[in-house]
Amino acid sequence: MTIEKIVSSSVRHGGSELQRIDYLDGWRGLAILLVLQGHFLIIQGWHSGRMGVDVFFCLSGLLMSRILFQRRVPLTTFYKRRISRIIPAFFLYLLIVFAIAALIGKAAPASEVVPTVLFLRSYFPADFHMFASPYPIGHLWSLNVEEHSYIFLSLLTLLPFLRGREGVALIGFGLLTIVIHLCYFTFPSIAPPIEYWVRSEVAATNLLLSAGYSLLRDRTAPYVRPWMPVAAFALGSALYVGSVFPWMMTMTVAPFFLAFTVNHLAEAPRWVRSALSWTPLRLLGIGSFSIYLWQQPFYQYKTYLFGDLPSHEVIGLLLSVAIGFLSFYAYENRVRSWLNRVW
Repeated sequence: MTIEKIVSSSVRHGGSELQRIDYLDGWRGLAILLVLQGHFLIIQGWHSGRMGVDVFFCLSGLLMSRILFQRRVPLTTFYKRRISRIIPAFFLYLLIVFAIAALIGKAAPASEVVPTVLFLRSYFPADFHMFASPYPIGHLWSLNVEEHSYIFLSLLTLLPFLRGREGVALIGFGLLTIVIHLCYFTFPSIAPPIEYWVRSEVAATNLLLSAGYSLLRDRTAPYVRPWMPVAAFALGSALYVGSVFPWMMTMTVAPFFLAFTVNHLAEAPRWVRSALSWTPLRLLGIGSFSIYLWQQPFYQYKTYLFGDLPSHEVIGLLLSVAIGFLSFYAYENRVRSWLNRVW
């Protein structure tokens, strides 16, 4: 089977509320590439791993906004699709991780397992320092943000006085997350645990701004020139260079540039869309959720697993992609298709 046939068969994994767009699959592929590069091929001073997560968030906001506020997909359908998309692969990952931990005599306590399963670990960590956990679950904070945002966005659809004003409201909520972040930073005495920057009321900025702007983009699109999305992405990327810009700017300024970029890819130069539609990049994007889940053990334990081997970072990266694709094709894809078919 050629790689093109693999991609064409993969895009049917369980169907979708929206028609798939090649360059958006590639955008998702770019996001997972940034995460993998940030974990395994580190460029000192560039917070590319966090940028990859934020790129994910911006796309998620765009798609959820189209589904909930433009297409008005019923909430029952919305939740069923989100469950089939997230829960099977997520639960399989946790089952294997915690089962292996138990088998080697390091069983996870309930204080670690329960908040993780319920997408609440960023609020109820087992340790004060959330990322000090010996289990490879630190990356799951981003799923907490996603799930909390899905619930929040879906609840907004129930407010009739917001009908037609959701775009402005969502941008307002995005700005509120920035204000909360600045308050936590400025007044540390009122701040929650040390990793407040992974809590949803702070970390959902990209998702909310992108969701809100997607409802307003038709008004601005006629004025957007092809060079603008390219320039916005370049400026947004530059803000993740910690040796030049303070970390705060990645969470308070960069979201505006990334949200603008993903919402105006249709106005970007043809070569940008062609690059994002490159088949291997789309394939990475299609399998990105499983790859994101399974890269964490190889990242967290790479020194123990491959410390004495040359190019151990490359080995960890390749294994992350291989195991991620295996999980996607052998499990995630099949279960999601079955659940959506049954429902």
